[in-house]
Amino acid sequence: MKPNNKEKSRDKTKKASTWTGTKIALVVVGVLFVVLMIASTIPMSVFSSLKGTQPGDMATVAYTIYDDQNRPIVTSNVKLYNDTLAKGGTVFYSNPLQVPVNVTTMKNVTRIPVQYQQYQNYFGLFRDEMNLIATGLSGMKVNEQKRLSLVMPKDPLETQISADQFALLVKPVNETRVNEQFALALTDHPQINLDNTTPVDQYLRTFYVKGISPDGLDMKYGYSTIDLQIISLKTQ
Repeated sequence: MKPNNKEKSRDKTKKASTWTGTKIALVVVGVLFVVLMIASTIPMSVFSSLKGTQPGDMATVAYTIYDDQNRPIVTSNVKLYNDTLAKGGTVFYSNPLQVPVNVTTMKNVTRIPVQYQQYQNYFGLFRDEMNLIATGLSGMKVNEQKRLSLVMPKDPLETQISADQFALLVKPVNETRVNEQFALALTDHPQINLDNTTPVDQYLRTFYVKGISPDGLDMKYGYSTIDLQIISLKTQ
């Protein structure tokens, strides 16, 4: 007697299923072995770039600091530096910063080597500014960008300079206009260096004229924002 069509269909189904539990297990193990072999060839730095920063990580940071007139003050961006100089602006060029993530500093001033045209000098970042940067890097990933506020509500970093002091430092007041920008040397926050000596701990900040009155000039040397981008990360 010939089998009917239903029996033929069942026979074909049985013959088509040749996989056993052992074969399936071997294939799964083989696939896992290949995946592990590939993973073992990937540098650990690739994995570190996929996760956010942790406290104590050392971040290499490209950055630009702006004042509240949106003028770049110091930057690690060569194009922005050259473009600003070409427009007659005052801007310093810096290498990327090395910043320990979420680690506060007790130093009053961090002196950063900078270049202005052919001159080499140091730019000064104050303790609160450095700590804002270090804290702001928390959780960021490699190549991520962020803009932070550098405004100091309790200390807006403003000072008043008499007309005589300003004439000694820069030029006569009657030749000066509001919003004009100057680079001045400091020796310790926030004292302006008024003598002709060059202290070992000297550093530069840019000031701009907020107002002019019979009492002198109101000057601001605090900044508004900083653009950050982590370009590499050394994890603990």
